[in-house]
Amino acid sequence: MARCETESTTAEAELSFVAAGNLSVLNKFLFNTYYTAVAVLALTFAFESVQAEPVRLTIKARPGLQYDVFRFEAKPNAFVEINLVNEDDMAHNLVITKPGQRLNVANEALRLGVEGDAKNWVPDLDTVLFSTPVLKPDSSHLLKFKAPETPGVYPYVCTFPGHGLLMYGAMYVGMPLPDLAKDINLPELARRGNQPQKQLHAWGIKRPLMYRIFMPNASPAAVAVALRHGQNYCWDAGQCRLRYVWYGAFVDPWPVWRGNGNGLAKVLGTKYWEAGSGGAVQIGNEESMANFLGYTKIDGQPEFHYLVNNVDVYELITPLHSVIGVQRSFRIPNNKQLVSLPVGSVSQVMFKYSAGKLKNGVLTLNAEEAAAFTVSIGLKQ
Repeated sequence: MARCETESTTAEAELSFVAAGNLSVLNKFLFNTYYTAVAVLALTFAFESVQAEPVRLTIKARPGLQYDVFRFEAKPNAFVEINLVNEDDMAHNLVITKPGQRLNVANEALRLGVEGDAKNWVPDLDTVLFSTPVLKPDSSHLLKFKAPETPGVYPYVCTFPGHGLLMYGAMYVGMPLPDLAKDINLPELARRGNQPQKQLHAWGIKRPLMYRIFMPNASPAAVAVALRHGQNYCWDAGQCRLRYVWYGAFVDPWPVWRGNGNGLAKVLGTKYWEAGSGGAVQIGNEESMANFLGYTKIDGQPEFHYLVNNVDVYELITPLHSVIGVQRSFRIPNNKQLVSLPVGSVSQVMFKYSAGKLKNGVLTLNAEEAAAFTVSIGLKQ
């Protein structure tokens, strides 16, 4: 309707100029009208062209539960193309959520349980905006979408079980990027500076990875192990006990190698559990020293074998899948005595055990219970 009225008004104006015999004024009027319309069309076309230009970037999933791109900018309604490349040895995805919903979406993904794989570990929530499928190692996926119209900080996160607490970033829509060190929307590692990490391991880090190396707060017979899902631990072969557990990056071995064995490796991630002064398995009522006999690998992960009071003990440590944490699986098959395991401080972690009774930081089991039992240590979220 508005267009018809405009055309009618223009035609009436033309007739009035002709009737008055003022053709020069008519020509000027038509000239201004025509070029105004052309200018408006040109500006509209240019604006739409700018808006339609996509933001294209590649985000790589790296070892240690991290994306190599922690944040990026996009204009409202801009087309965005993210090429997600999985360079890690475990599965990852990328899910973009509404502002402030990263942890909630990641926690809901954990509750998918047996449905998780079929849903690519993406929960059915209206706070989920865009997502990729779960990518196996050495695969990629191109995610295309239109950026939200409303300015804001839109998190992206890996919702594969146990990854969401560490593996995330932020898409800034219509907002300037804050100072990196003060950006609360990024992981701590990113705030330290988004710079490529130096290669600490001559052959790369393919988890699981195991070092016999000097470690802090352990005997000279320490073993450092990097598990899948970004989990790491230090096991003390000298005392046959788990010393501590951390998540994120593994270790920097160069202080040991540069010092010809006189230095200590540096833990690069974040510790969330330590054994304290205790921690070794005891069998019977008499305290005795354990004797380390070696290990065998199961799916690349060491199962330690040691003797306590001449009884064989086998301990395998594996990563948890539902949360950040580890599971200690014990086998004590030829035993007829009471077994006790000091578990250290568990107030700051999620602690579970499959058998026995826990009292004053010590798990006690009878011989039947101790034949095969598990202890889980998880990071509280």
